[in-house]
Amino acid sequence: MAEIEHRVLDAPMMSFALDEEIAKLKSGHQWEIESRAAVTLVKTAALTLVLVVLHKGGTLKEHRAEGPITVAVLAGSIRFRASGDERILTRGAILTLTSALPHEVEALEESAFALTVIQPQKVS
Repeated sequence: MAEIEHRVLDAPMMSFALDEEIAKLKSGHQWEIESRAAVTLVKTAALTLVLVVLHKGGTLKEHRAEGPITVAVLAGSIRFRASGDERILTRGAILTLTSALPHEVEALEESAFALTVIQPQKVS
């Protein structure tokens, strides 16, 4: 059985070497058998940060996040679709999307992006 890496997901200050994190994802079993691999870097009550790598042609089928999101392309290029709009995003591009808007992603080449989700505040 594979050893599970323990990650701290919530600390007062965190930093990441994204090139190293991408390399780890691409050397893992998930990357070998699936069209994508991902790792959650930060998860708090307010914020989630996920690093995603996609093989060329890999997709994230239509889904939605509860809160607003940002997508920052770190490598490659992706097609991002939401509400009949389509954007081609390449390395260095950032996209923002409002809460609960259905969207999908397709890798036009091997790609990596950082996904930030702002969690909606719970009303008591």
